[in-house]
Amino acid sequence: MRLPLGARISIAAERARRWEFWPAWLYYGPIVVWILWLGVRHRRPTVFTAANPALDAGGVVGERKFQALSPLQDNAPDLVATCELLPCGDGDIRLAAALRFAARHGYPVVLKPDVGQRGRGVFIARDAEAVRAYLARFGGAVITQRYIGGEEFGIFIARMPGAAQVQILSIVHKTFPTVTGNGRSDLRALILADARARLSADTLFVRWGDTLHRVPAASERVPLVEIGAHCRGSLFLDATQLATPALVATLTRLTDAVPGYAFGRLDLRVTSAEHLQRGEGLRVLELNGVTAESAHIYHPDTPLLDGYRAMFRQWSLAFEIGAAQARLGAKVTGPVELLRLFREDLSRGQQWF
Repeated sequence: MRLPLGARISIAAERARRWEFWPAWLYYGPIVVWILWLGVRHRRPTVFTAANPALDAGGVVGERKFQALSPLQDNAPDLVATCELLPCGDGDIRLAAALRFAARHGYPVVLKPDVGQRGRGVFIARDAEAVRAYLARFGGAVITQRYIGGEEFGIFIARMPGAAQVQILSIVHKTFPTVTGNGRSDLRALILADARARLSADTLFVRWGDTLHRVPAASERVPLVEIGAHCRGSLFLDATQLATPALVATLTRLTDAVPGYAFGRLDLRVTSAEHLQRGEGLRVLELNGVTAESAHIYHPDTPLLDGYRAMFRQWSLAFEIGAAQARLGAKVTGPVELLRLFREDLSRGQQWF
């Protein structure tokens, strides 16, 4: 549904003023220059791909999510949202496996591509028909995962080889915007009237599709987003102050359970911020690699220079850890191979919503 011209101009102006909504090609220019300089300084332009030997190319691009989740399930099942891999192949076999998983763990279940990023292709299925429709649409390898309620956080960690504990670089609290009905306005109008939601109106209009003309009842709260991705409309709040020794200890045990995982963002859910600080009840949804972001930088009104400082620090550590891992024998993915992987990912992204 296309917005009126006046609304499009107003929203575009507000998004331009707030760098958290800038397109990646614009924001990442200085970061790319910094990465190139680090490559010259380390004399190996892609040594950062060795930072996570547990992941393909260190988790830079094209990594398989189940590659890291599988050892975590084996070695620390209390720290992960249970999941299974549905490989490419016979559609009936995949569907049967997904429905068996749902029967064991209950609905809703989360479905997502084994290879994906930024919430691409992630879907919450609430019944068998939704599972069937998703698998019929996408033939690639898919993960089916137990749905975990609670608060969602992204924690960026780093760990040099031989270090006793992980280092927490960033904690972001991923919150899901809502609108409240008044019994008169339809969902479309409520989105456009909300100061935050209107900035993601195009994405939200696609998300809600034919239900935009529904009029929520007075006082009815409508959650607009279910996926913890900033580009899908989630609000990211800086929660780095929640780091505690107890949390560090739990995250250290978690990385011990995935040999070769040392640098990236853990996306997880937990009952509350208090449980997070105590390091209790965490359930990891994904283990992301080198190109994941210290997402606290997307806290509204964070100064642009603060965002760059955090990303420059992150990439400096990626090179340092990658170089240390490479000295221990970890594989470094070369520039030509890395470019090929990026090209594959661009074509892959066209099939996911």
